[in-house]
Amino acid sequence: MPNRRAAHEPKEKSNVLTLPNRTSSVTTSLVAVGLLTCIYLAALKLLNLPCPLSGCAEIINTHYGSLFRVPLPLYAIPLWLSLTVPAAREWQARAQLCCVLALALGALALMFIQFVVLRGFCPFCTIHAAAAIAAAFVVPKRGRAHAWLPAVMMALTLPLLQVVNHVERSRVEPPQVPAAGTAAEPPAAAPALPASLDKAAFRWLGDFDPQRSPILIVSFQCSHCLDLLEETLTRPHLGTLKGPKIFVYATYGTSADTTDVLAAILSQQGSPQEQFATVFARLDEFRDALITHNSKELRRRLGGLFPGYAEKIAEAKQLFNLQVVALKYVPGRGSPYLQFPDGSSKFGGDVTPGLLYN
Repeated sequence: MPNRRAAHEPKEKSNVLTLPNRTSSVTTSLVAVGLLTCIYLAALKLLNLPCPLSGCAEIINTHYGSLFRVPLPLYAIPLWLSLTVPAAREWQARAQLCCVLALALGALALMFIQFVVLRGFCPFCTIHAAAAIAAAFVVPKRGRAHAWLPAVMMALTLPLLQVVNHVERSRVEPPQVPAAGTAAEPPAAAPALPASLDKAAFRWLGDFDPQRSPILIVSFQCSHCLDLLEETLTRPHLGTLKGPKIFVYATYGTSADTTDVLAAILSQQGSPQEQFATVFARLDEFRDALITHNSKELRRRLGGLFPGYAEKIAEAKQLFNLQVVALKYVPGRGSPYLQFPDGSSKFGGDVTPGLLYN
């Protein structure tokens, strides 16, 4: 009897450290949910895609959403994919177990950051966390996902991302449909702003030509806008060429935060380009508070970085009100939105620093 018990001990230990060598429909469903949410959240970060549910962008675009400038969802995708690979050897099964445990522990950590540190709610992040935690209990009992899942996911997600992007562009730029029996006309030139409103445009990227400079609309709550403006600081010709006419917009709930940042810029010494560069060079120190609408923390950080900003609040409010009036003359909406003098435009990830100068 002792010999039989000893003979069974290695097998029992192996069962604890490995996964069943079979596939499971439940695991396949959980891996599909995990992959879908990861792919979408990565696209939300990298391609500036819209989020149909509030809270996604605010969470994923903080510095907690990236590691070494790589979005966290991209790290999770290989872990999910590993659960679809047939485990021919015991060490491979153990590696899969490590992957599913890493997903679950990472999900718990990120949920703590989401709810406790950032005090926000990202529906897709939460769905991903639920799938990861559930997989940690299901996979060791039922086995891995089906091997055909990655191919199916690739076939489904690429068209889905294109549809989402197309719908958002249609919302921002409604298509001009010619009347029946008439030929399509070339795009009309962008309407000229009243001369009195040209002075409302910011000159942070250089002086502009009232007739030839494009119009750039940005939002301080748009991560891609912040990246775009921050990246211009690395360009040696900043302020030496004709830049765009910059207008800043904000929703009703974020107008105070926008005004605070404008006040910080106005509080600095030098030209508009120098004022802008001084503030955006320290963007990382108040970016999270700005993106997550943590107004109290934003004011605290701005007060520490730029002590004179509070004295410029009234002036910043006046400039912001001019922005509201000026944007009534610009047909496009979005963040960022670049309108060229010939009527053509760029939106979202298509707006790059190289397009901002003429």
